[in-house]
Amino acid sequence: IHPWPPIELVGQLVSHVALGRRGLIESDEQGDMFERETDRFELDAWAKLELTAWMSVDQSAILAAPLANVSEAQLEACHDALIVASTIGWATYIVALATLPISTDGGPEGAVLDWAPGPWTPVRSSVKAIRVRSDEHLATERERWELLAWRSTLFQDDESINIDQQALEETIAELAGQSLVETNGQDFIAARGKPFGALPADDLAQIAHEAELRLKTLNWVCGFGETPVSAPLFLED
Repeated sequence: IHPWPPIELVGQLVSHVALGRRGLIESDEQGDMFERETDRFELDAWAKLELTAWMSVDQSAILAAPLANVSEAQLEACHDALIVASTIGWATYIVALATLPISTDGGPEGAVLDWAPGPWTPVRSSVKAIRVRSDEHLATERERWELLAWRSTLFQDDESINIDQQALEETIAELAGQSLVETNGQDFIAARGKPFGALPADDLAQIAHEAELRLKTLNWVCGFGETPVSAPLFLED
């Protein structure tokens, strides 16, 4: 594991928070249209000064788009960006939880929204306050999310149900006595004590989506990949 330097962690975190804020501005339909567009314009102008080193062309285009001119896919990317940001926030103690929740309640995302600088604060002024979790802690959480992401891929194909069941049983047996993932001896336990297999399809799909985002981000934090978006999901990939 070779975590990225603090400036890179902060740059990616703040860039993803900026995208998240753009999504929140777009979704705030009760707010004054002029004030929302002013907020969007300032966010975009500030990002052009402070965040160009960390934002892709597609991400910059989302910030630059006037209100009511983002697609559903772009709006979803804004929401996803907050999951990415909160994962980096966990790695840098901004999210002060022992582990990240399997299904977010919005708390970790709120923490990075509160912490991250915005217009017109220099990003580099936040770097000195950053502490990165230990390699051991990062590796443990990365392994935890690798297991959760893997579990989310099981039982999708009727033809492989028996194979998936055997793999799950073997993995749970290997995890006995460990605290990586909570199990009931038959399945992984998700939020509120429910096993994965008892969750509604929509809930399971959301967990799978968040698990993929968090695992890729943790892989990036640990030095695998150039950006959270381009980082591999499973390292053997």
